[in-house]
Amino acid sequence: MFFLFLPAFSNKFSEFSVDQGRKVDNFLKKIAKKRKTVFLRKVTFSENDLNSYMNIFYAKKYAPEAKYIKFKLDVKNQVSGTIKIELGKKKHTNVPDMFRDIEIDFDGKIESSKSRMRFVFNKLRINGTSFSPELLDETFRVAQGNADIKKSLFDWFNLLPGIKRITTDFKEITFHY
Repeated sequence: MFFLFLPAFSNKFSEFSVDQGRKVDNFLKKIAKKRKTVFLRKVTFSENDLNSYMNIFYAKKYAPEAKYIKFKLDVKNQVSGTIKIELGKKKHTNVPDMFRDIEIDFDGKIESSKSRMRFVFNKLRINGTSFSPELLDETFRVAQGNADIKKSLFDWFNLLPGIKRITTDFKEITFHY
């Protein structure tokens, strides 16, 4: 019975490689354990390495609702991509059915400095409909009600331990550590 599901599973990740993803995963684990270094070093991975890592390792552990993540990396920290999110009925009962399967297409720029990063959206499409990133961010802020600290789509966040900065070039991502 198990073998009936193997073709569907292998097709889902056929464009991603466990070996390529493992390269990124091993690097991130290694630098998280290292002590501070005096000199800034860097390592570069391909777009395929990153996408394999995001789909096979990262999403499974940290974002199980993300069923598909694909980044297109370009020069000067320009990044575009697609994220497919499927919200299960049991876990997300308050989410209307029309928002349970979402495909987000985005385009923008990574800003990274001092072990922090943020993504500045230029274009944002949800299920094929374009939205102003600023308007969506304001809606998100209002939806948070009386929260003490309100989140924003444009917030800076801490990079994984050991990483000082991230840069991109055509089909490449560089981690400075």
